[in-house]
Amino acid sequence: MVPSATTVMKCPGRVLSLFLLFRPRPAQFFSLAPDQNMTPTFYRKELPSNAISFSSGEGRMIFESAMSRGGAFTFFALIEQLQTQPEPAYCGLTTLVIVLNALAVDPRRLWKGPWRWYDERFLNCCVDLEKVKETGISFDTFACLAKCQGLGVEATRGSDSTVDEFRQVVRHICTTSSPSDYSHPTSFLIVSYTRKVIGQTGSGHFSPIGAYDEVSDSVLLLDTARFKYGPHWVKLELLFKALLPLDPSTGKSRGYMVLSYDGLEVESDSRLQNTHLSNLPRSVLFRPQISQAVREYKQFVKKQGEKNQCEIDLQSVLSFWTQNYTNDTYVWELIKPQLKPVDSDEIKLVESIQELVRVMIDETILDSNLTLKRQECTSVINECCSASSQILSQRYIQINPVESIFIVYLASLSEETRRSIVKSTMQKSKQYDNTVGDQLLAEIELIAYAVEASDME
Repeated sequence: MVPSATTVMKCPGRVLSLFLLFRPRPAQFFSLAPDQNMTPTFYRKELPSNAISFSSGEGRMIFESAMSRGGAFTFFALIEQLQTQPEPAYCGLTTLVIVLNALAVDPRRLWKGPWRWYDERFLNCCVDLEKVKETGISFDTFACLAKCQGLGVEATRGSDSTVDEFRQVVRHICTTSSPSDYSHPTSFLIVSYTRKVIGQTGSGHFSPIGAYDEVSDSVLLLDTARFKYGPHWVKLELLFKALLPLDPSTGKSRGYMVLSYDGLEVESDSRLQNTHLSNLPRSVLFRPQISQAVREYKQFVKKQGEKNQCEIDLQSVLSFWTQNYTNDTYVWELIKPQLKPVDSDEIKLVESIQELVRVMIDETILDSNLTLKRQECTSVINECCSASSQILSQRYIQINPVESIFIVYLASLSEETRRSIVKSTMQKSKQYDNTVGDQLLAEIELIAYAVEASDME
């Protein structure tokens, strides 16, 4: 409260106190000069002259041109899911999350509350997420993460392509022959490029391509670092040049990928005049994990092959993943069961796969070509099925460690060998349809890829 004039006249000592309180201070007390120890902060960056903001007048005209020629076929599915990356180095993870949600892939893991929805935390099968916060991910790691989620991946490095080939892929994915084609895309195109080539700050970056305009030969980059640059148009030829510089972490060029999902199902409800997208990822049994144990297992399989000059045997795999028959939960370092399926067809599929695996285990035990004795395997089965294995929530598929280890064993064999084992068992039993065998082979392939990619970074 400011004292009145009367109060000041009556209390001259008060005036002196007020003067001392509000007297001018030396510059150091109120210096507006920046603290030399303070990290600079930024609010966005201005796009370089060779990039056109999507929301600008020119950007809107380019989009209108693209729309009129069918070049925005993938735009709407992606823009619905576009989000800002939650970490400065998460461009790759967020780009993949956008595509997964645009393809309506069910992660079969809880996001929040009762909802299943992809976010970056679920992309941990090929990489340590804490490390990604510091370094980001490479082109190969992105491909690994996409495959682990069940996507089809067609990866092409810039050094292995030409600008005309790149343009052809862009046209194929982003355009449709009819501007009135309102079907949902089943493939999307992402790019891994060097920002500096197109005049932007930073180094390597991932982005989905949202649209292509034939007239200006421009592509729309849906930049996930929206705190820095919003979506913008760049010339296709310039973007291709940005794919060519070598990534210092790998010594290879960056590139582009077509991500697809053939499990997409579109269910139309004519009463609601609406379209509902629902599908499942390729894996219905497991989520591969990233851990030191997986890296060690890759080296273990390699050494066993070099030592014996043949493929690894089941006994060795059991020994490794039970730590010499002392730990029946060690295999969860490699794979974790998925959430239980929610509809009757999926429940039946999972049950049939597990039944098929049990039959295969019995046949393998009796196979004289393997060194494993029946009593040895039986003791391990009894040990691994003990109460100590009930660490898994009842919300997850109940699959015992030996069944899991046997699937890991199949994943450790050559593709030809494991396919032969699965098909042979199916022919003998004659009670499983091809869907069951194909899904089991898909599970096996996914684990094999996760092991192979475990030391990628």
